[in-house]
Amino acid sequence: MEILRNDAALLSNFEVLALLNDQRAQRQANEVHGAREVAENLRTIEFEVQRYLNNSPCATQDPEQIKNLKQAFAGYGLMKVEVLQILNLRPRTPVELVLIIEEFEERFSVEDCEKMLELITTALPRDDDEVMEEAEEVEQ
Repeated sequence: MEILRNDAALLSNFEVLALLNDQRAQRQANEVHGAREVAENLRTIEFEVQRYLNNSPCATQDPEQIKNLKQAFAGYGLMKVEVLQILNLRPRTPVELVLIIEEFEERFSVEDCEKMLELITTALPRDDDEVMEEAEEVEQ
């Protein structure tokens, strides 16, 4: 992955994780060939960001899922930053969704909220959904 213009757009967590993974692979290849090492502080930051992102929804996403989500939300008139937040945070409840979308109550109905959550679950499936459902059943 190559950054052409660093101020051109916002990156999703998935894109950041892919970029960090690519950089790590390049660095490992360069170290084998005797290239100079990267500063330890930078490695620490990269490691911590990768660890965080690997435990977030983006770790199980792929480009096709992202494309499907963007297409699914195309008819709602959401701002790019709202779609990006949905992609990064993958809300599961109406409260989470309402907090992400600006002026939700004025722009959308309760039915729209339910449909959006359904679209998110369909477009961005996660392996930990079953674990979360079991935890919710135990709490009740």
